[in-house]
Amino acid sequence: MDLRQVLLPLAFAAVSGAAAAEPVPTVIVDIHALGADRLQAMKNESSVRWAAEFGNELLLGVDPARLGEWTKRPRVRDGLGLLAPEEIWIRDHVCAHQALQPALGVVGGYEVLRQPASVIRFAERSGVVGSALPANGVVAREQRNEAHPKAATAVSSAVQNLVDRVDAERWFATMSALASFNRNSFSPALGAARDWISAHFDANGLVSSRFTFTLENLSNCTPSPPPINIDNPIGLKLGQTLPDEWVVVGAHYDSRNVARCDGTVAPQPGANDNASGCAGVIELARVFANVATERSVLFMCFSGEEQGLWGSRRYVESLQASGEISKVKHMINLDMLGYDASGPLDARVETTAAHAALLGEYSAAAATYAPELNIITSSSTGGGSDHWYFLGAGVPSVFTWENGASVYPHYHKETDVPANMTRARELAGGILKMDAAMLAQKAGLATLFADGFE
Repeated sequence: MDLRQVLLPLAFAAVSGAAAAEPVPTVIVDIHALGADRLQAMKNESSVRWAAEFGNELLLGVDPARLGEWTKRPRVRDGLGLLAPEEIWIRDHVCAHQALQPALGVVGGYEVLRQPASVIRFAERSGVVGSALPANGVVAREQRNEAHPKAATAVSSAVQNLVDRVDAERWFATMSALASFNRNSFSPALGAARDWISAHFDANGLVSSRFTFTLENLSNCTPSPPPINIDNPIGLKLGQTLPDEWVVVGAHYDSRNVARCDGTVAPQPGANDNASGCAGVIELARVFANVATERSVLFMCFSGEEQGLWGSRRYVESLQASGEISKVKHMINLDMLGYDASGPLDARVETTAAHAALLGEYSAAAATYAPELNIITSSSTGGGSDHWYFLGAGVPSVFTWENGASVYPHYHKETDVPANMTRARELAGGILKMDAAMLAQKAGLATLFADGFE
Protein backbone atom coordinates (compact mmCIF):
# COMPACT_ATOMS: atom_id res chain seq x y z
CA MET A 1 0.00 0.00 0.00
CA ASP A 2 1.17 3.52 -0.81
CA LEU A 3 2.39 5.14 2.44
CA ARG A 4 0.59 8.34 1.50
CA GLN A 5 -2.72 6.50 1.80
CA VAL A 6 -1.83 5.55 5.37
CA LEU A 7 -0.80 9.06 6.32
CA LEU A 8 -4.04 10.74 5.32
CA PRO A 9 -6.28 9.05 7.93
CA LEU A 10 -3.63 9.67 10.57
CA ALA A 11 -3.71 13.33 9.69
CA PHE A 12 -7.30 13.56 10.90
CA ALA A 13 -6.14 12.90 14.44
CA ALA A 14 -2.81 14.70 14.20
CA VAL A 15 -3.50 17.92 12.32
CA SER A 16 -5.46 20.90 13.53
CA GLY A 17 -5.89 24.25 11.89
CA ALA A 18 -8.22 27.08 11.17
CA ALA A 19 -11.82 25.97 10.78
CA ALA A 20 -13.39 26.07 7.35
CA ALA A 21 -16.26 28.41 6.53
CA GLU A 22 -19.61 27.36 7.92
CA PRO A 23 -20.95 24.40 5.91
CA VAL A 24 -24.24 24.94 4.10
CA PRO A 25 -26.71 22.61 2.34
CA THR A 26 -25.83 21.54 -1.20
CA VAL A 27 -27.65 20.69 -4.40
CA ILE A 28 -26.40 19.25 -7.70
CA VAL A 29 -27.55 20.86 -10.95
CA ASP A 30 -27.45 19.33 -14.44
CA ILE A 31 -25.80 22.09 -16.50
CA HIS A 32 -25.34 20.19 -19.77
CA ALA A 33 -25.40 22.78 -22.61
CA LEU A 34 -26.72 25.45 -20.23
CA GLY A 35 -24.57 28.15 -21.83
CA ALA A 36 -22.05 30.52 -20.29
CA ASP A 37 -24.47 33.35 -19.53
CA ARG A 38 -27.11 31.21 -17.84
CA LEU A 39 -24.42 29.32 -15.92
CA GLN A 40 -22.89 32.52 -14.58
CA ALA A 41 -26.31 33.91 -13.71
CA MET A 42 -27.04 30.78 -11.68
CA LYS A 43 -23.75 31.10 -9.81
CA ASN A 44 -24.54 34.76 -9.07
CA GLU A 45 -27.98 34.14 -7.54
CA SER A 46 -28.35 35.66 -4.10
CA SER A 47 -29.14 32.29 -2.50
CA VAL A 48 -25.89 30.72 -3.75
CA ARG A 49 -23.08 30.77 -1.18
CA TRP A 50 -20.50 29.00 -3.38
CA ALA A 51 -20.27 27.00 -6.59
CA ALA A 52 -18.08 24.12 -7.79
CA GLU A 53 -18.22 23.22 -11.50
CA PHE A 54 -17.68 19.59 -12.52
CA GLY A 55 -18.17 19.56 -16.28
CA ASN A 56 -21.80 18.68 -16.90
CA GLU A 57 -22.86 19.15 -13.27
CA LEU A 58 -22.66 22.01 -10.79
CA LEU A 59 -22.38 21.54 -7.03
CA LEU A 60 -23.90 24.51 -5.21
CA GLY A 61 -23.79 25.53 -1.58
CA VAL A 62 -27.07 27.35 -0.96
CA ASP A 63 -28.75 29.42 1.72
CA PRO A 64 -30.37 26.95 4.16
CA ALA A 65 -33.61 28.93 4.06
CA ARG A 66 -33.80 28.53 0.28
CA LEU A 67 -32.90 24.83 0.03
CA GLY A 68 -36.52 23.77 -0.49
CA GLU A 69 -36.89 26.14 -3.43
CA TRP A 70 -33.76 24.76 -5.07
CA THR A 71 -34.79 21.12 -4.76
CA LYS A 72 -38.05 21.86 -6.63
CA ARG A 73 -36.26 23.29 -9.65
CA PRO A 74 -35.89 21.27 -12.86
CA ARG A 75 -32.50 19.63 -13.45
CA VAL A 76 -31.70 19.80 -9.70
CA ARG A 77 -31.07 16.77 -7.48
CA ASP A 78 -30.15 16.30 -3.85
CA GLY A 79 -26.64 17.36 -2.95
CA LEU A 80 -24.00 15.96 -0.60
CA GLY A 81 -25.29 17.32 2.69
CA LEU A 82 -23.71 20.21 4.57
CA LEU A 83 -20.42 21.21 3.02
CA ALA A 84 -18.00 24.13 2.80
CA PRO A 85 -15.77 24.65 -0.26
CA GLU A 86 -12.64 24.45 1.90
CA GLU A 87 -13.65 20.91 2.88
CA ILE A 88 -13.94 19.55 -0.68
CA TRP A 89 -11.48 16.86 -1.75
CA ILE A 90 -11.84 15.54 -5.31
CA ARG A 91 -10.66 12.31 -6.87
CA ASP A 92 -11.41 10.05 -9.78
CA HIS A 93 -12.45 6.58 -8.67
CA VAL A 94 -9.51 4.53 -7.43
CA CYS A 95 -8.85 0.98 -6.29
CA ALA A 96 -10.36 -0.24 -3.07
CA HIS A 97 -6.90 -0.55 -1.52
CA GLN A 98 -6.35 3.18 -2.15
CA ALA A 99 -9.83 4.45 -1.27
CA LEU A 100 -9.62 4.30 2.52
CA GLN A 101 -12.32 6.93 2.83
CA PRO A 102 -15.64 6.57 0.96
CA ALA A 103 -16.86 9.44 -1.17
CA LEU A 104 -19.90 11.53 -0.30
CA GLY A 105 -21.06 11.03 -3.87
CA VAL A 106 -20.24 11.55 -7.54
CA VAL A 107 -20.64 14.90 -9.28
CA GLY A 108 -20.00 15.16 -13.00
CA GLY A 109 -17.93 11.97 -13.00
CA TYR A 110 -15.76 13.01 -10.02
CA GLU A 111 -15.87 11.61 -6.51
CA VAL A 112 -16.31 14.28 -3.84
CA LEU A 113 -15.07 13.72 -0.29
CA ARG A 114 -15.27 15.84 2.85
CA GLN A 115 -11.95 16.59 4.61
CA PRO A 116 -11.01 19.17 7.24
CA ALA A 117 -9.28 22.12 5.61
CA SER A 118 -6.10 21.38 7.56
CA VAL A 119 -6.05 17.81 6.25
CA ILE A 120 -6.47 19.06 2.69
CA ARG A 121 -3.43 21.29 3.10
CA PHE A 122 -1.50 18.28 4.39
CA ALA A 123 -2.75 16.06 1.55
CA GLU A 124 -1.71 18.56 -1.13
CA ARG A 125 1.83 18.64 0.25
CA SER A 126 2.00 14.86 0.61
CA GLY A 127 0.82 13.85 -2.85
CA VAL A 128 -2.24 11.90 -1.66
CA VAL A 129 -4.53 10.72 -4.48
CA GLY A 130 -6.93 13.57 -5.29
CA SER A 131 -6.97 17.36 -5.25
CA ALA A 132 -8.54 20.31 -3.51
CA LEU A 133 -11.21 22.44 -5.14
CA PRO A 134 -9.44 24.97 -7.43
CA ALA A 135 -9.57 28.58 -6.33
CA ASN A 136 -11.93 29.52 -9.17
CA GLY A 137 -14.25 26.62 -8.35
CA VAL A 138 -13.89 25.05 -11.82
CA VAL A 139 -12.74 21.44 -11.74
CA ALA A 140 -13.85 20.75 -15.31
CA ARG A 141 -15.91 22.66 -17.86
CA GLU A 142 -18.19 21.46 -20.61
CA GLN A 143 -17.16 23.21 -23.81
CA ARG A 144 -20.75 24.20 -24.53
CA ASN A 145 -20.63 26.27 -21.37
CA GLU A 146 -17.48 28.17 -22.31
CA ALA A 147 -17.91 31.88 -22.93
CA HIS A 148 -16.23 31.36 -26.30
CA PRO A 149 -16.54 27.66 -27.17
CA LYS A 150 -14.18 26.30 -29.78
CA ALA A 151 -15.89 26.16 -33.15
CA ALA A 152 -15.14 23.84 -36.02
CA THR A 153 -12.28 25.01 -38.22
CA ALA A 154 -11.82 24.55 -41.95
CA VAL A 155 -11.50 20.87 -42.71
CA SER A 156 -8.11 19.69 -43.95
CA SER A 157 -8.58 17.04 -46.62
CA ALA A 158 -5.40 15.28 -45.48
CA VAL A 159 -6.60 15.09 -41.87
CA GLN A 160 -10.11 14.13 -42.91
CA ASN A 161 -8.67 11.25 -44.90
CA LEU A 162 -6.96 9.96 -41.77
CA VAL A 163 -9.99 10.50 -39.57
CA ASP A 164 -12.11 8.56 -42.03
CA ARG A 165 -9.81 5.56 -41.53
CA VAL A 166 -10.84 5.21 -37.88
CA ASP A 167 -12.95 2.07 -37.77
CA ALA A 168 -14.96 1.73 -34.55
CA GLU A 169 -16.01 -1.84 -35.36
CA ARG A 170 -12.39 -2.85 -35.87
CA TRP A 171 -11.45 -1.12 -32.62
CA PHE A 172 -14.22 -3.00 -30.80
CA ALA A 173 -12.98 -6.33 -32.18
CA THR A 174 -9.42 -5.52 -31.07
CA MET A 175 -10.62 -4.50 -27.61
CA SER A 176 -12.68 -7.67 -27.27
CA ALA A 177 -9.72 -9.85 -28.24
CA LEU A 178 -7.49 -8.15 -25.66
CA ALA A 179 -10.17 -8.65 -23.01
CA SER A 180 -9.86 -12.40 -23.52
CA PHE A 181 -6.34 -12.34 -22.00
CA ASN A 182 -5.73 -12.33 -18.24
CA ARG A 183 -3.67 -9.14 -18.25
CA ASN A 184 -2.99 -8.62 -14.57
CA SER A 185 0.62 -7.47 -14.32
CA PHE A 186 1.45 -10.55 -12.23
CA SER A 187 -0.34 -12.97 -14.53
CA PRO A 188 1.70 -15.51 -16.54
CA ALA A 189 -0.58 -14.65 -19.48
CA LEU A 190 0.60 -11.03 -19.63
CA GLY A 191 3.46 -12.04 -21.91
CA ALA A 192 1.02 -13.53 -24.41
CA ALA A 193 -0.90 -10.24 -24.48
CA ARG A 194 2.37 -8.34 -24.96
CA ASP A 195 3.32 -10.53 -27.92
CA TRP A 196 -0.16 -10.12 -29.41
CA ILE A 197 0.17 -6.33 -29.24
CA SER A 198 3.66 -6.42 -30.77
CA ALA A 199 2.37 -8.58 -33.62
CA HIS A 200 -0.18 -5.89 -34.44
CA PHE A 201 2.54 -3.23 -34.43
CA ASP A 202 4.60 -5.40 -36.80
CA ALA A 203 1.61 -5.92 -39.09
CA ASN A 204 1.26 -2.15 -39.49
CA GLY A 205 4.85 -1.63 -40.57
CA LEU A 206 6.17 -0.38 -37.24
CA VAL A 207 9.54 -1.30 -35.77
CA SER A 208 8.58 -3.18 -32.62
CA SER A 209 10.61 -3.35 -29.42
CA ARG A 210 10.11 -3.75 -25.68
CA PHE A 211 10.94 -1.67 -22.66
CA THR A 212 11.55 -4.08 -19.77
CA PHE A 213 11.46 -3.18 -16.08
CA THR A 214 11.10 -4.90 -12.72
CA LEU A 215 7.75 -4.72 -10.95
CA GLU A 216 7.59 -5.42 -7.24
CA ASN A 217 4.47 -6.06 -5.20
CA LEU A 218 3.72 -2.51 -4.12
CA SER A 219 -0.06 -2.74 -3.97
CA ASN A 220 -0.78 -4.83 -0.86
CA CYS A 221 -1.63 -7.99 -2.77
CA THR A 222 -2.43 -11.12 -0.76
CA PRO A 223 -0.86 -13.56 -1.32
CA SER A 224 2.18 -11.49 -2.14
CA PRO A 225 3.63 -12.26 -5.58
CA PRO A 226 7.42 -12.03 -6.05
CA PRO A 227 9.04 -9.27 -8.14
CA ILE A 228 8.81 -9.90 -11.89
CA ASN A 229 10.19 -8.47 -15.11
CA ILE A 230 7.48 -7.18 -17.43
CA ASP A 231 7.41 -5.15 -20.63
CA ASN A 232 5.94 -2.20 -22.43
CA PRO A 233 5.55 -3.20 -26.11
CA ILE A 234 6.49 -0.34 -28.45
CA GLY A 235 5.91 0.25 -32.15
CA LEU A 236 8.08 2.94 -33.74
CA LYS A 237 7.05 4.92 -36.80
CA LEU A 238 10.17 6.80 -37.90
CA GLY A 239 9.74 10.45 -38.81
CA GLN A 240 10.74 11.59 -42.28
CA THR A 241 12.34 14.96 -41.52
CA LEU A 242 12.46 15.16 -37.70
CA PRO A 243 13.16 11.58 -36.60
CA ASP A 244 14.67 12.69 -33.28
CA GLU A 245 11.47 14.47 -32.27
CA TRP A 246 8.89 12.07 -30.88
CA VAL A 247 5.17 11.95 -30.24
CA VAL A 248 4.13 9.19 -27.82
CA VAL A 249 0.67 7.62 -28.13
CA GLY A 250 0.20 5.48 -25.04
CA ALA A 251 -2.23 3.40 -23.00
CA HIS A 252 -1.81 0.73 -20.37
CA TYR A 253 -2.69 -2.85 -21.28
CA ASP A 254 -2.67 -4.45 -17.83
CA SER A 255 -5.94 -5.03 -15.96
CA ARG A 256 -7.12 -5.45 -12.40
CA ASN A 257 -9.83 -7.03 -10.29
CA VAL A 258 -9.91 -5.71 -6.74
CA ALA A 259 -11.27 -9.03 -5.52
CA ARG A 260 -7.87 -10.61 -6.17
CA CYS A 261 -4.81 -8.78 -7.45
CA ASP A 262 -2.17 -11.47 -8.01
CA GLY A 263 -3.31 -12.46 -11.47
CA THR A 264 -3.96 -16.13 -10.74
CA VAL A 265 -7.56 -16.64 -9.62
CA ALA A 266 -10.23 -13.98 -10.15
CA PRO A 267 -11.20 -13.10 -13.76
CA GLN A 268 -9.64 -9.79 -14.77
CA PRO A 269 -10.89 -9.02 -18.30
CA GLY A 270 -10.39 -5.25 -18.09
CA ALA A 271 -12.32 -4.56 -21.28
CA ASN A 272 -12.92 -0.86 -20.66
CA ASP A 273 -9.99 -0.51 -18.25
CA ASN A 274 -7.99 -0.68 -20.35
CA ALA A 275 -8.23 -2.97 -23.33
CA SER A 276 -10.19 -0.05 -24.78
CA GLY A 277 -7.20 2.32 -24.61
CA CYS A 278 -4.59 -0.16 -25.83
CA ALA A 279 -6.92 -1.13 -28.70
CA GLY A 280 -7.13 2.59 -29.41
CA VAL A 281 -3.34 2.79 -29.69
CA ILE A 282 -3.40 -0.14 -32.13
CA GLU A 283 -6.22 1.49 -34.12
CA LEU A 284 -4.28 4.75 -34.44
CA ALA A 285 -1.24 2.76 -35.56
CA ARG A 286 -3.42 1.25 -38.30
CA VAL A 287 -4.75 4.68 -39.28
CA PHE A 288 -1.23 6.06 -39.67
CA ALA A 289 0.21 3.00 -41.42
CA ASN A 290 2.02 4.08 -44.60
CA VAL A 291 1.42 7.76 -43.78
CA ALA A 292 4.55 9.91 -43.82
CA THR A 293 4.99 12.07 -40.71
CA GLU A 294 7.67 14.62 -39.97
CA ARG A 295 8.19 13.50 -36.38
CA SER A 296 8.59 9.96 -35.16
CA VAL A 297 5.60 8.39 -33.42
CA LEU A 298 5.98 5.84 -30.64
CA PHE A 299 2.86 3.72 -30.18
CA MET A 300 3.18 2.18 -26.74
CA CYS A 301 1.14 0.03 -24.33
CA PHE A 302 2.30 0.24 -20.71
CA SER A 303 2.23 -2.49 -18.08
CA GLY A 304 2.19 -2.08 -14.30
CA GLU A 305 -0.23 0.84 -14.45
CA GLU A 306 -2.67 -0.70 -12.01
CA GLN A 307 0.08 -1.05 -9.39
CA GLY A 308 0.98 2.65 -9.60
CA LEU A 309 1.84 3.77 -13.16
CA TRP A 310 5.09 1.81 -13.06
CA GLY A 311 5.43 1.13 -16.78
CA SER A 312 5.16 4.78 -17.77
CA ARG A 313 7.14 5.94 -14.75
CA ARG A 314 10.10 3.65 -15.43
CA TYR A 315 10.02 4.53 -19.13
CA VAL A 316 10.08 8.28 -18.43
CA GLU A 317 12.84 7.81 -15.87
CA SER A 318 14.90 5.93 -18.47
CA LEU A 319 14.48 8.83 -20.93
CA GLN A 320 15.49 11.30 -18.25
CA ALA A 321 18.58 9.25 -17.43
CA SER A 322 19.60 9.02 -21.09
CA GLY A 323 18.82 12.66 -21.85
CA GLU A 324 16.24 11.64 -24.45
CA ILE A 325 13.24 13.07 -22.64
CA SER A 326 13.75 16.31 -24.59
CA LYS A 327 12.92 14.37 -27.75
CA VAL A 328 9.33 13.81 -26.62
CA LYS A 329 7.34 16.78 -27.89
CA HIS A 330 3.84 15.54 -27.10
CA MET A 331 2.10 12.64 -25.37
CA ILE A 332 -1.47 11.41 -25.91
CA ASN A 333 -2.82 9.04 -23.25
CA LEU A 334 -5.87 6.80 -23.77
CA ASP A 335 -7.46 5.11 -20.75
CA MET A 336 -11.11 3.96 -20.58
CA LEU A 337 -12.69 5.02 -23.86
CA GLY A 338 -15.82 2.95 -24.05
CA TYR A 339 -18.56 3.73 -21.52
CA ASP A 340 -21.10 6.49 -22.02
CA ALA A 341 -23.22 7.04 -18.92
CA SER A 342 -25.35 10.04 -19.85
CA GLY A 343 -26.18 9.88 -23.56
CA PRO A 344 -24.44 13.00 -24.95
CA LEU A 345 -21.16 11.07 -25.51
CA ASP A 346 -19.25 12.93 -22.82
CA ALA A 347 -15.49 12.81 -23.40
CA ARG A 348 -13.01 14.35 -21.01
CA VAL A 349 -9.75 16.00 -22.10
CA GLU A 350 -7.30 16.74 -19.28
CA THR A 351 -3.91 18.29 -18.71
CA THR A 352 -2.31 20.70 -16.24
CA ALA A 353 -2.55 24.49 -16.09
CA ALA A 354 0.93 24.74 -17.65
CA HIS A 355 -0.41 23.15 -20.84
CA ALA A 356 -3.98 24.47 -20.74
CA ALA A 357 -3.68 25.85 -24.28
CA LEU A 358 -3.79 22.25 -25.51
CA LEU A 359 -7.38 21.96 -24.29
CA GLY A 360 -8.47 24.47 -26.92
CA GLU A 361 -6.62 22.58 -29.63
CA TYR A 362 -8.29 19.28 -28.74
CA SER A 363 -11.69 20.95 -28.43
CA ALA A 364 -11.33 22.47 -31.90
CA ALA A 365 -10.22 19.11 -33.31
CA ALA A 366 -13.31 17.48 -31.82
CA ALA A 367 -15.61 20.21 -33.12
CA THR A 368 -14.14 19.76 -36.60
CA TYR A 369 -13.64 16.01 -36.90
CA ALA A 370 -15.73 14.44 -34.11
CA PRO A 371 -18.68 16.81 -33.51
CA GLU A 372 -20.70 13.99 -31.94
CA LEU A 373 -18.57 14.31 -28.77
CA ASN A 374 -19.58 16.46 -25.82
CA ILE A 375 -16.15 17.69 -24.75
CA ILE A 376 -15.39 18.38 -21.09
CA THR A 377 -11.99 19.92 -20.37
CA SER A 378 -9.94 20.17 -17.21
CA SER A 379 -6.59 21.71 -16.40
CA SER A 380 -6.63 19.97 -13.01
CA THR A 381 -5.69 16.47 -14.13
CA GLY A 382 -4.61 14.01 -11.46
CA GLY A 383 -2.02 11.27 -11.29
CA GLY A 384 -4.41 8.47 -12.16
CA SER A 385 -3.03 7.39 -15.53
CA ASP A 386 0.06 7.19 -17.69
CA HIS A 387 0.25 10.81 -18.82
CA TRP A 388 1.25 11.81 -15.29
CA TYR A 389 4.99 11.16 -15.34
CA PHE A 390 5.32 12.65 -18.82
CA LEU A 391 3.73 15.83 -17.47
CA GLY A 392 6.09 15.73 -14.49
CA ALA A 393 9.02 15.60 -16.91
CA GLY A 394 7.78 18.71 -18.71
CA VAL A 395 6.27 16.97 -21.73
CA PRO A 396 3.06 18.56 -23.05
CA SER A 397 0.65 15.70 -22.43
CA VAL A 398 -3.09 15.18 -22.66
CA PHE A 399 -5.37 12.51 -21.21
CA THR A 400 -8.36 11.67 -23.44
CA TRP A 401 -11.09 9.39 -22.04
CA GLU A 402 -14.70 8.92 -21.04
CA ASN A 403 -16.12 11.15 -18.33
CA GLY A 404 -14.50 9.49 -15.32
CA ALA A 405 -13.99 6.04 -13.84
CA SER A 406 -16.49 6.93 -11.11
CA VAL A 407 -19.41 6.55 -13.52
CA TYR A 408 -18.43 3.05 -14.71
CA PRO A 409 -20.18 0.45 -12.51
CA HIS A 410 -17.87 -2.41 -13.61
CA TYR A 411 -14.60 -0.65 -12.76
CA HIS A 412 -11.99 -3.20 -11.58
CA LYS A 413 -14.52 -6.02 -11.51
CA GLU A 414 -14.83 -9.31 -13.35
CA THR A 415 -17.86 -7.78 -15.08
CA ASP A 416 -15.68 -5.32 -17.00
CA VAL A 417 -16.44 -7.09 -20.27
CA PRO A 418 -17.27 -5.74 -23.75
CA ALA A 419 -21.00 -6.42 -23.36
CA ASN A 420 -21.19 -3.96 -20.44
CA MET A 421 -19.65 -1.02 -22.30
CA THR A 422 -22.62 1.21 -23.19
CA ARG A 423 -22.30 2.96 -26.60
CA ALA A 424 -18.68 1.88 -26.77
CA ARG A 425 -18.26 2.18 -30.53
CA GLU A 426 -19.80 5.64 -30.69
CA LEU A 427 -17.79 7.10 -27.83
CA ALA A 428 -14.44 5.47 -28.57
CA GLY A 429 -14.84 6.16 -32.28
CA GLY A 430 -15.29 9.86 -31.59
CA ILE A 431 -12.35 10.04 -29.19
CA LEU A 432 -10.10 8.25 -31.69
CA LYS A 433 -11.14 10.61 -34.48
CA MET A 434 -10.24 13.59 -32.30
CA ASP A 435 -6.93 11.99 -31.33
CA ALA A 436 -6.14 11.10 -34.96
CA ALA A 437 -6.59 14.74 -35.93
CA MET A 438 -4.34 15.86 -33.09
CA LEU A 439 -1.72 13.24 -33.87
CA ALA A 440 -1.69 14.48 -37.47
CA GLN A 441 -0.98 17.97 -36.17
CA LYS A 442 1.60 17.03 -33.56
CA ALA A 443 3.46 14.51 -35.71
CA GLY A 444 3.40 16.84 -38.67
CA LEU A 445 1.56 16.34 -41.96
CA ALA A 446 2.63 19.22 -44.21
CA THR A 447 1.26 22.53 -42.83
CA LEU A 448 -1.93 21.77 -40.96
CA PHE A 449 -4.46 24.11 -39.44
CA ALA A 450 -2.88 27.17 -41.02
CA ASP A 451 -6.24 28.93 -40.56
CA GLY A 452 -5.45 29.56 -36.91
CA PHE A 453 -6.33 26.22 -35.37
CA GLU A 454 -3.20 26.41 -33.22
